[in-house]
Amino acid sequence: MSNPILLATDFSDISANAFDEAVKLCKLTGASLVVAHVLHFPPMVGSAFVPNAEETEDAMRRWCTHRLDELAAKATKAGVKAEAVLSEGAHAHAGITKLALEKKAAMIVLGTHGRTGLSKLVIGSVAGRVITEAPCPVLTVRSR
Repeated sequence: MSNPILLATDFSDISANAFDEAVKLCKLTGASLVVAHVLHFPPMVGSAFVPNAEETEDAMRRWCTHRLDELAAKATKAGVKAEAVLSEGAHAHAGITKLALEKKAAMIVLGTHGRTGLSKLVIGSVAGRVITEAPCPVLTVRSR
């Protein structure tokens, strides 16, 4: 059996396009699909400033897990063996590359907004960081 394809999703429309491409690749190659999200909680400056911070974080975990499970079920319905993985970390790109190593991914698929110039500098590029740090090939999918 071949190594899985890792789909990194942020649940955006662009990630939905990447999901479609990842499912196509899995069908072509016979690979399984790992649908993953790296959840990041900004540093809290004391719980006095963020009421119910733990409850909010738990709600976010439940929501992300539910969405990941939906995507894995959608892949399975399309004929692809899939698993959902929720990871947490300070940086999405580091979490994605770590998961790729752990799962021995043959490839990472992720969406990209295709930002350039100042917006890329200010916002940064998760896709760009994944491309430079990934242990395997990376396919980026832009919006249609």
